[in-house]
Formats: sequence, C-alpha cells, structure tokens
Amino acid sequence: MKAYIIEEGKLKNQILTALKTGGAAAAGIANLSDAANALKLHADPRLHRFSRAVSFFVPFPRSVIDELLDGPSHTYLHYYRAVNTLVDDLSLKLSSILEVNGFEAFPVPSSQRTGKQRLDSIFPHRIAGYLAGLGWIGKSGCLVNEIFGPRLRLGTVLTNAHLPPDSPVADCCGSCTACTEACPANAIKGIPFSPNTHVSERLQAELCDSYQNDVRDRFGKRVCGLCLAACPFGRLNSKHGQ
Repeated sequence: MKAYIIEEGKLKNQILTALKTGGAAAAGIANLSDAANALKLHADPRLHRFSRAVSFFVPFPRSVIDELLDGPSHTYLHYYRAVNTLVDDLSLKLSSILEVNGFEAFPVPSSQRTGKQRLDSIFPHRIAGYLAGLGWIGKSGCLVNEIFGPRLRLGTVLTNAHLPPDSPVADCCGSCTACTEACPANAIKGIPFSPNTHVSERLQAELCDSYQNDVRDRFGKRVCGLCLAACPFGRLNSKHGQ
C-alpha cells in the first residue's frame, strides 16, 4: 500500500510539471470528498464518483482585462477564446497522462452552458480550484488568486487516481465590495462564499445573462467582465498585484 501511495505522489509531480510546462500558471489537486455538499448542489450526479480533481488555470494578460473598464472589448473576446482553447488542450493532455497510468479521467470543458436556462455547468471549476488551493471564491463567484486575482480561466480534470491533495486557502476579500459595485447588472449580492449554499444565494446569474444579451444587441457579442477588471487582487497598480 505504501508503494502505491508513493507512485501516485510521483504521478502528481508529473502532472503538475506537465501543466506548468504547457502554459498553466498554477495547478493543484482537490480532494472532492471535502466538498461533498457543494458538489451535490453544483455538479452533474454522474460525476460524483470521482474522488479527485486536478485543477489549473491560465491567466489573462492584465492589460487586456483592464480594457474592460472602458467597455466591451474585441481583444478580450479574442483571448477569451484563445485561453479556453489552451485550457481544453491541457485538459486533454492531462487526461492522456492519467489514462496511460491506468486511471480514469474526465476532462471538464472549459466553457459549457447547460441546464434549462443554459446558466449551469456539468461541474464547477471554481469549487475544484478552491479545494486545490489555487485561490478563494470571491463575492463575484469567481475564483480569486492572490497574484492574478480573478483574471484567469480554470481547467479541471476529474480522476479516480488517489493523488495527494492540496488544501484550500483563506478568503481574503474581507469587506471589499469592488465587484459588487462594478456589476452593471446588479447580479452580485456581496455575500461571502460558503460551500454549503447554492451560488444563486450569492449571484443572480439570470441578471448577468440578461445584461450580456443586451450588450450583444449593441456590441455584437456577449461580453462584460467588469467584475474581473474591478477586483483589486492581481491589478498591477494595486497593493495586491505584483
């Protein structure tokens, strides 16, 4: 049994190295049993069988996100698609590594809308990122990393490999309400994250969705991102940035 654990520890190192070499800024392992209640609220029941998630993120260029403070940006839309493609490519490569080593893997699409109103996903990337210690879930519902803030796209690969897990980090939002005040749809309620409550108690996704539809009518594409741009964490001109 001890040798089995050591081998999975080596596999974890191989996975994290491959992700960072491929373009991920950070990666970690989530123990999904630590958030069983949250996953029952947010994840497709067919995915509950997985005990671990490999979580990673690719950051956006900060200057691209800063453009959103002045309104919708075609540059942001371009790199949103580009980053999603990189995230999906890394997820596929990671799945291959896991399967070659005899484990099951399920790569969660980087951006996929499901549910009756097309406002849900089959698995919450942000919960995996939170459990893997990549950041905390802010009042906007986004994962906030200490260095990059919410200016990132998450990737998740579910697996039955018993990889040594990482630990969540503390919520550092405190009394900050920057994302709440910046939201033009008034969708963010300003309530801190709790793994035992549904996201709808903190975020009115239908208001966000409706606002982006309005933007599409006048701009041609669905886009906002003001909650990303307004967050003080990760901004170059902020005490929280680098």
